[in-house]
Amino acid sequence: MAETLVVLLLFSLAAGLAFPWLWDWQEERKLDMAAQTLASAIREAEALSRNDTGRFGNTANEYHFLCLPDAEGGAVYYTRRGVNRMEPEGRLPSSVRLSGKLDLTFRKDYAGKGNTYSMYLMTRDGKYRRQITVAMYTGRVRVE
Repeated sequence: MAETLVVLLLFSLAAGLAFPWLWDWQEERKLDMAAQTLASAIREAEALSRNDTGRFGNTANEYHFLCLPDAEGGAVYYTRRGVNRMEPEGRLPSSVRLSGKLDLTFRKDYAGKGNTYSMYLMTRDGKYRRQITVAMYTGRVRVE
């Protein structure tokens, strides 16, 4: 009987020590997935702008990609062409926070422009963070 209690005590101590580590690992994986999802959406918006010829071959059509905090404390991203919202658009997990907002403009005849070219995604507690940087002249999107 005493041996069983000792084994249960050791097992509960090991589980108690492993649970916070597992929780942190899960939060970091969610952050990695959100960063990769956002980078992929930026690349998709850029590809849409480069492939767009417009109705009459007009190369001046602009695509605006925005990522900003929402009212619930999470983050949303979407693409606009004129006043119309279009794909890619979505919501990042509620455990991910933004350092500001990302506002990018893409056109067929140049890589793009924007007020901000990078932003940080971070976990709710701020323990982990990933930076997304967009090189507007080359079109490269990097997650660090």
